[in-house]
Amino acid sequence: MTLMGVRSTVPDTGLVAVLVENGGPGMLAIPVGARDGLLLSAPEWSRGPSWAPFLSACVDAFGSAVLRVVLDVDADGGICAVAVLEADTPSSSTAVACAPSDALVLARALSVPIFATGALLRLRGIDLGEEALQRRLRQWRQALDDVVPGDAAPL
Repeated sequence: MTLMGVRSTVPDTGLVAVLVENGGPGMLAIPVGARDGLLLSAPEWSRGPSWAPFLSACVDAFGSAVLRVVLDVDADGGICAVAVLEADTPSSSTAVACAPSDALVLARALSVPIFATGALLRLRGIDLGEEALQRRLRQWRQALDDVVPGDAAPL
C-alpha cells in the first residue's frame, strides 16, 4: 500500500489516511488523529515523532528490525495493525500489535512497507478498478437522465 495523503471526513468527525494498493485498484481510508494526520501529511519527513527512532533503536538492540506494518481487521470488523519484527526464520517473525495510525507513522518514519490483508480490503476497501468505475458512471448517467429540468432550483 502507498500513502497518498490525509483527508478530512464529514465535518467534525476526523481525518483519514488514504492508502492505494500497489499495482492494484484497491484503496483504504484509515482513521487517524490530528497529530498523526499532520505527521503523515507533511510533504517532507523532516521531523517525525521522537518515539519511532527510539522504538527502532530498542528493536535493534535486541538484534531485530521492523520489517513491515500490516493493516488488518479484528473479529468485530474493526481496523487493527501490527508491526512485524525480524526473526531467525521468516516463519517465526514476531507481530507486535499497535494502533493503525501508529503503524502508518512508524512505516513512514522507518521507510518500511505497508501491507493490507485481503480481509481488510474486502471489508473496508474501495475498489477503484475499471468495472467499479464503469458501474458508478452508469449510475450517475441514470441519475442525470432521471433529472427533470423543472426540479432544479433557480440560482
